[in-house]
Amino acid sequence: MGARTNHRAVVLLVIALLLFSLSACACSRSTSPYRVALIAFEDSVIGEERNTIAEYGERRVEAELGVEVDMFIPGTGGEIEDLFAQGEEDGDGENGYDLVVSLGQDSSMDMLFARPEGSTLPAAALDFELSQTVPGEDDVALVRYRVEEGSYICGFAAGWLSGTNDHPLTNPLPLVAFIGSLDDTLTPYYAAGFDRGVKTAAPEGGTHSYFLESAQDLETARAYAEEAIEKGVDIFFCTPGAFNQEVLKVAEDKDALVILVGFDRSGESPDHVLTSLILRDDNAFFEAVEKALDNDLESGRQVWGIQEGVWSLAPFHVHDPYIKRELKEALQKQHEIVSTVDFSS
Repeated sequence: MGARTNHRAVVLLVIALLLFSLSACACSRSTSPYRVALIAFEDSVIGEERNTIAEYGERRVEAELGVEVDMFIPGTGGEIEDLFAQGEEDGDGENGYDLVVSLGQDSSMDMLFARPEGSTLPAAALDFELSQTVPGEDDVALVRYRVEEGSYICGFAAGWLSGTNDHPLTNPLPLVAFIGSLDDTLTPYYAAGFDRGVKTAAPEGGTHSYFLESAQDLETARAYAEEAIEKGVDIFFCTPGAFNQEVLKVAEDKDALVILVGFDRSGESPDHVLTSLILRDDNAFFEAVEKALDNDLESGRQVWGIQEGVWSLAPFHVHDPYIKRELKEALQKQHEIVSTVDFSS
């Protein structure tokens, strides 16, 4: 009797060990790391700064979501086509990438044209906007940042300050200026948001709007800025581009203020950069990966805004003493409602 009992115990132990072994193998297979290829901005001054922001998102994704991320800088070696080829070596992505994400217009166009027709590997293009049809746009998440929300907040701050004498560099005229380049597909959105924000904060104020054919047109940008100063403008909002430096030079010469876009650019001219509209590629990247993990990353064109955290206002830094409590409270209220504003009217 005792021998049969011992034999049964051994058999049960062997079965338990076998089941544990099979379970461990299954867990090992199911927990193979989710891998993401992040195609960052091309190498440039602005690209480098925005890639730094994207790196915050990379570290957060790895820490909070347990995902492996490889960041690639276009033009520094490696082909985008290879990212898709690696991702499709195995049906479940074990030998390659499970998701490809690109940042910005240029990198996203490279990604879209490199993506093989009929590819089943999920992909997302962030901070991307183009009116023309692009390859595979029904199969890829094409995400435009709702920058009009951010520029609205900037316009509200500019209109308020220009309409009062709270800041020593503003004058009695409630006039501000918008300068953007037509080769930036987001310029109409920036312009609509900024103008609406100015009118909300200062109904009696006004915006002089100037549009460059190219962001590289430095001479015309300087001429526009000087003309605006003569008309009484004391605060400029500039879309991204090389022309920003010329506007800054005029602001420094004439003691005016400038709001810039991309990252916190206060270091370029601390006394004259009022604030910056930061494009939060870190949050957008986290959002894209989290959605993909939840099988909730939709294909096609879509717009992400304050609710997805894709923009924020930089600190006022040395200008903060001139930003009175009433303005700070008003800006907070505008942040709470900006997602509901219809900028099409």
